[in-house]
Amino acid sequence: MKKALGGLVLLITIISLLAVPATAAEKTQPAEEESLKLPQHIFVISVDGLNYEGFVSSLTTNMDHMASEGVIDKKAYAFKVNSVEAAEASLLTGTFPEEHKFITRGDKVAVESVLDVMRKQGKKVMVVDGSGGRLEALINVPQSYIKLESKASDREVFQTTIESFKKDKPFFTYIYIDDCMQALLSLNEKTFYSSISRLDEQLGNFVNFLRREGLYYESMLVVTSSRSSSPSNAVPLIIHGPGIKMNLPIKNTMLIDLVPTIAYTSGIPTPYNARGIPIYDACKVPTRDQVYTLTKWVKDLQSDRINTWNRYYETQDELYRTIRQLTAIKEERQSIFNFAGQKEETILVLKSRINKERTIFLGVFAVMLLGYVAEYQLLKKKFLLFK
Repeated sequence: MKKALGGLVLLITIISLLAVPATAAEKTQPAEEESLKLPQHIFVISVDGLNYEGFVSSLTTNMDHMASEGVIDKKAYAFKVNSVEAAEASLLTGTFPEEHKFITRGDKVAVESVLDVMRKQGKKVMVVDGSGGRLEALINVPQSYIKLESKASDREVFQTTIESFKKDKPFFTYIYIDDCMQALLSLNEKTFYSSISRLDEQLGNFVNFLRREGLYYESMLVVTSSRSSSPSNAVPLIIHGPGIKMNLPIKNTMLIDLVPTIAYTSGIPTPYNARGIPIYDACKVPTRDQVYTLTKWVKDLQSDRINTWNRYYETQDELYRTIRQLTAIKEERQSIFNFAGQKEETILVLKSRINKERTIFLGVFAVMLLGYVAEYQLLKKKFLLFK
């Protein structure tokens, strides 16, 4: 009897121990599912003129709060370009200007952008352009593009975005604002820092709208600046939303990696020509997928290394072509100088010959003149003898 009772207790203990891992697995399952949740909407806010120096020197309560619920790199590497068109196209395509070829508003984008991929996946997109139409050629579908005058304030751009979003509910919304750049060009630090604080206030109003709609934690929000506007070439990059880690400062990110990151976290293909790789250290990865993700990260880094090496080859080829062109120009210049020297020598010879001929002519003329005078004198004497 005691043996049977002891066996029963042992059996119950074993069952209990086996049940514990199952319960733990059940508890961890929702966390993994949460990490895989895709965003319902994506908002990318490109703030022209926002740089690292201005960000750390200004009051940015809302951006700081967003960063505490997501990830932030205060010194992300921006695109070093001179035009708004080239910078925004690089941010949306994940390529460099020499690849997308959208340098001015009259150009056409030569590569696939994240907007094109979204539309191919059947998702609505919207671009709210506060530059006065400089980004219009980026959008192939006029219904997806909203143009505001370049003098429109950040507040007006955000308000237009809210009103349009309420009507169409697009999956991907791209917002371009430039009050910070206008303030930066004033060369007044106080004005510049104030513009960043006002931007932060308007961003807070936009976040409150998303909270009221129940979309703040269901949406991915990205705040950054596409182009360099300071000697450091650094800009803040804040990413918040589903699939993104929380309260995590990250380093050494590049804006060329933003499009692949958006594609990775939203479950869509990466644009074909995109150069960057997902910012994996900003993304939540389930335990069961960590090995796969690390392996993919290594492959992406290897691919990126090959791309960088190919760009090195292209740069070297371009350098050698330039050197050959400069050498040819130098030789042509020397040839021109030599020809000019020969021409000068020829001119000097001709001048010398002309001077000699002139001297001879004058000598002959003088001799003839003397002959005429002598003959005159002889004839004069001759005729005077008979007088």
